[in-house]
Amino acid sequence: MNRSTFLKKLRMTIITTFRWSLALTFLIYGIAKIYPGQFSTGDFIYDSTKDSAMQLAWHFFGYSDTYNLFIAFGEITAALLLVIPKTATLGNIIYLPITVNITILDFCFEIPARAVTTLLTCMSIALLFFEYKKLKRVFFDSQVAAETSIPTNLIKKKVNVQ
Repeated sequence: MNRSTFLKKLRMTIITTFRWSLALTFLIYGIAKIYPGQFSTGDFIYDSTKDSAMQLAWHFFGYSDTYNLFIAFGEITAALLLVIPKTATLGNIIYLPITVNITILDFCFEIPARAVTTLLTCMSIALLFFEYKKLKRVFFDSQVAAETSIPTNLIKKKVNVQ
């Protein structure tokens, strides 16, 4: 196997591994939000002298079922789009802001999953770099060619009626 073929296969292996890892992680977390279990629900009393910042965050996110469903829908949508090769780039574009938000929350509220969410964010960013040429074509190289004038050289034919 020559070097070029090896690098192409390695690239595709990395992309596929990242896509599936990201998708499975978000699918699990999305389902966990639909079926109550990830966040604390119900009434709560928060004591800032005893309780952790993570407990505050968990109570906040568990307060609204609608918000949980909204987050779950975003995570599951991104996961499903990542699994399908033709929609994987769109899935990653949806995935990245969600995982960046989760990573920031993990650091701000001292949630122990910081290492995992940081890894997921880095994998998502790496996937965007792998798709750089495609994204550049879509967002920066597309030319808008719109005809705004009406052609004036219309052919007029005379019709003889007998």
